[in-house]
Amino acid sequence: MPPRRNEQVPPGEMYSSVRTDSLAPRPLFLCAFLTSFVLPNLIFSGEYFFSTLHLMKWAATLAPLAILGAAAGFRVLRFGTERTGFRLDGFAVIWLALLLYVTVQPFWAPPRSTVTFFQEWFFFGSLWLAYTLASLLADGKVVRALLWGALLNAAASVLFAELQIRGLNGPYPFILPTPGNYIANTGQQNMFALWMAIAGLGGIFLFFSAGGARRLFANTFIVLLLIVVFWGLISSTSRSGILSLAAGFLVLSLFFLRLEGRRYLLKSGCVLLLFAAVLTVNVSRNPSTGAALASKMEDVIERPLAFAHRDSIWATSWTMFARNPIKGVGLGQYKWHYIDAQNQMLRRWPHFKWQYTHWAHNEFLQWMAEGGVVGAALMFFLWLWWMRGALGAFIDRTPLSPEAIWGSALVSLFFVNALWTRPFHRIENAVWLALAFAATNRELLPELIPTPPPERFERGGRLLGGVVCLVSLAGLLYLGEGILGDIALRRALAESEDPAVISSHLERAYRSPMVRDIAEKQRAYFRVHMGEKANDAEMLAGGLNDLIAYFEKQPHVQELSFLRQWAGKLDDPDFRRYMESFVYQPPASAD
Repeated sequence: MPPRRNEQVPPGEMYSSVRTDSLAPRPLFLCAFLTSFVLPNLIFSGEYFFSTLHLMKWAATLAPLAILGAAAGFRVLRFGTERTGFRLDGFAVIWLALLLYVTVQPFWAPPRSTVTFFQEWFFFGSLWLAYTLASLLADGKVVRALLWGALLNAAASVLFAELQIRGLNGPYPFILPTPGNYIANTGQQNMFALWMAIAGLGGIFLFFSAGGARRLFANTFIVLLLIVVFWGLISSTSRSGILSLAAGFLVLSLFFLRLEGRRYLLKSGCVLLLFAAVLTVNVSRNPSTGAALASKMEDVIERPLAFAHRDSIWATSWTMFARNPIKGVGLGQYKWHYIDAQNQMLRRWPHFKWQYTHWAHNEFLQWMAEGGVVGAALMFFLWLWWMRGALGAFIDRTPLSPEAIWGSALVSLFFVNALWTRPFHRIENAVWLALAFAATNRELLPELIPTPPPERFERGGRLLGGVVCLVSLAGLLYLGEGILGDIALRRALAESEDPAVISSHLERAYRSPMVRDIAEKQRAYFRVHMGEKANDAEMLAGGLNDLIAYFEKQPHVQELSFLRQWAGKLDDPDFRRYMESFVYQPPASAD
């Protein structure tokens, strides 16, 4: 067990505070964590799936955690908490309370999309499971193994991105076919930069803490990998990624300097010089990169509250929260309330720009809108609790293990990134936040909420273990059925001749709880297409009515544009006025 807060530890001696016992087989735990944390950012689904990017990332991240959760939950149910060492810290208890809250929230905030709700629920529950298992099982060796894996993954991702930007990725089917884009297999510029920042911070930590007889070789290899990762981060020209890494590096350096002495000042300086050197070479070789970075950073200085036109999105998010401050709109329902909230926002602030998005580009604002006051209070409590512990440990010079220092830096990185993008909504990255919280909390979290030791948690622990086992198995079935439904959707799109076969595939997909919404939408589009092709007015009207019903539940700009076009084609004034009501029209000028 770790020393208590303020307990003296011999100078320079670091410790690893993890009990490794019979909660889960060690090989299974290592295999599950290495797969969930290292693999997902390097893979994508491919052309055999309807969801060509994310589905296999979800499977690679969540399936190993679910298998591990089922095994661990069954052991707790069978052997009890004292024999397995299973317990919950106060952070996990509050997190579990938050999970239970969003579970019952649909009773007073009915979701517009139950499919989205269950997807988000399983994602959120998996993060709690990752945190709990990491708190109990992930020792310093495991954390370092994961960091090495992330660093190697990020270096490979930079190679993929370099091939993409040059249009040379064609011969390699394992690289996302997006020539001209510097995103590797992450699918999005800011998420590529976030992955570079996560892996880069891990590499800096490995550089700081490398020791032993092979230190020179290890440091040389780390520096070479960091050069590649820094190159990728700079080439992405993502402000959020660069600023996030800067925040994490600052916290990491301050903790090492405060707890371990000035000898880490040289290493901090070396990292800064290395980044500056890579930046100089990159900008010299790629003038467009330097121009883009300069323009974006200038925009940050001149318009810090707008940050790439996010001001209208943030104003819309605040409006959504203000419309339902108590109930919230529900877990995962932000995107389906966005158009309504934006129209109301523009009536109040007509100078803002109309734009559609699925995300608030500020995770805290989005959580306020979805969770309401209670959900937001619980979430903010967790963050403030961690901040109090981290700040207290820094001020008091509480001895911490290296992995706890790394965890504090990574939490800071995520906090800064969450102010501008959506790191909580990409499960392959969000699991790293759960790991970072686990690495820090077991050493620096103030004990505001006493939790019983394993020997006094037998009955409740066995019950919770059984629930974790059942939910993990249910999650595996949900994901497996979703993959089959996704494949059915892909087959429906691939079939171009036989309407009966297409309809059969769509019906198969509709029976899958994970993709039912998409199948419902595709079925409506299919009926419109077939009605237009066969000149069948009844089928066309039925398809349009189905699409209108779908749009009323889940307003999306794609369906809005499609239906507005059809309102013009049909020359139906009532239909046209109804669809135009979803687009804010500023009042006419008096002139």
